[in-house]
Amino acid sequence: MLNIRIRNARSGDWAQLELLIAGLCQAHGDKHGITRKSFDDMVCSENAPVTLLVAETQEGVLAGYVCGFAIYEFHSGITKFRIQNLFVAEEFRRNRIGEALLLTIQNEAKDKHNAQGFGIYAENWNTAALNLYKQLGFKESDSQRKSTGLVREPYREP
Repeated sequence: MLNIRIRNARSGDWAQLELLIAGLCQAHGDKHGITRKSFDDMVCSENAPVTLLVAETQEGVLAGYVCGFAIYEFHSGITKFRIQNLFVAEEFRRNRIGEALLLTIQNEAKDKHNAQGFGIYAENWNTAALNLYKQLGFKESDSQRKSTGLVREPYREP
């Protein structure tokens, strides 16, 4: 296994992190739209709503990242944590970095938010990710079979 350190992202990570975000967007066919300012606001500000951890090599290269946010399930009185993105650069894969990132963000979410449950999603074609998540104890959600997700973007007054 490659010698890496998992740590919280800092504003100075932006240049390398933006390349990783672009890699995730390319792999998923998504649009890259985050800016340095929105990164700083969402991740680096006091009381930032997003937790973002990076995997850093001894040489200071960012090999991957994971991010997520707390979800307050009001009706049940518990906090859950949604893991939004997990990405490891191609040249660093197969070194258990994704596993280390996932375990670390779950521990941090338990400590910081008292998270009692975790959610993560993967494209159906991404069998490597699905297999990793299942190996780490994630299972398919029954609610996904019982509900339909709807979105409204961008928000405009009706």
